[in-house]
Amino acid sequence: MDIAVVVNLSARKGSPHFASWAQAQLPKARVVATRSLDELHRFVDETSRKGPPRLVLSGGGDGTAIALLDALRAREVAFPAFGLLPLGTGNGWAISTKAPKPRAALAQVASMVEQGVVHPPTSDYWLVEVEGRLTPFAGTGWDAELLHDYKLQRAAFPKRLAWLAEGFTGYMASIFGRTIPRNLVRKDRPRVRVVNLGEPAMRVAADGRLEPVPGGEAGAVLYDGPYGVAGAGTTTDLGFGFKGLHLARHVPGRMHVRVYAATAGQATLHLPKLWRGFHPLPDSHDFLLTHCRMEFDREVPVEVGGDVIGLRRQVEYRLHEQIVPVVDWTRVAA
Repeated sequence: MDIAVVVNLSARKGSPHFASWAQAQLPKARVVATRSLDELHRFVDETSRKGPPRLVLSGGGDGTAIALLDALRAREVAFPAFGLLPLGTGNGWAISTKAPKPRAALAQVASMVEQGVVHPPTSDYWLVEVEGRLTPFAGTGWDAELLHDYKLQRAAFPKRLAWLAEGFTGYMASIFGRTIPRNLVRKDRPRVRVVNLGEPAMRVAADGRLEPVPGGEAGAVLYDGPYGVAGAGTTTDLGFGFKGLHLARHVPGRMHVRVYAATAGQATLHLPKLWRGFHPLPDSHDFLLTHCRMEFDREVPVEVGGDVIGLRRQVEYRLHEQIVPVVDWTRVAA
């Protein structure tokens, strides 16, 4: 099996040592450690000239995976089997694929190679296109604010104590120390208008049945009102096991578009259910769509795959036609 491994040295758990260990586990693989987007693009260029590998292992966070896929698409290279090694911070997409710890994942791949496996087991993933970028999730609201707060918190800590502001502990400290308190006192809540631009809208009823949204054809306004979080995605998890888009894998070829309209106080009371992806949840407006536009009453920060791309008055989410075969780690382990 022809394998390439990319290790992002800027990722939270990325390191030259891990890259060396990966090469030792998979001696015939093409292993590269990158620190910049330019280095990543050079690797993709070289890989494309030699012929695309059958399996690419992305060692980093959601941003690393997105950058790899965008680079492959820009060079019109068919997506190979794509395995996610959770070396980042939130690792939302990797968690959705049931990825084990990075070293365990490499050991499982090495075992497949020893057994002569040619085609690793995969599951199909659609992605969302946002302003030309492919991503498993994107949105605005508290999640974008939280990402910003998390980065500010990490930057404020002395280097010797940086570990206190990172990972799940840092994530929770940002939520309860910055994001929620700020929104509890906010009186002028932002508003969003969701317009369907694609196939007729679908939704999931309380009993789990899939049903059409009445009047949900192309051009229909599906929601118009205040929000705390408004986003879309094709993967259930947004990081640290938070199932913010719990219906994303419910129907192939559809993305989960969600507007959560509760106040910060109400969201705090429902946080355990929010975290587990409980359905239905009061004040949650959930749709299964192929294309939509969100229009805001002010400029708001928008995040794509965990990176804030800037302020927008509107943003479109479109399901991309290319399918990514993503390694199914549950079947690999079996």
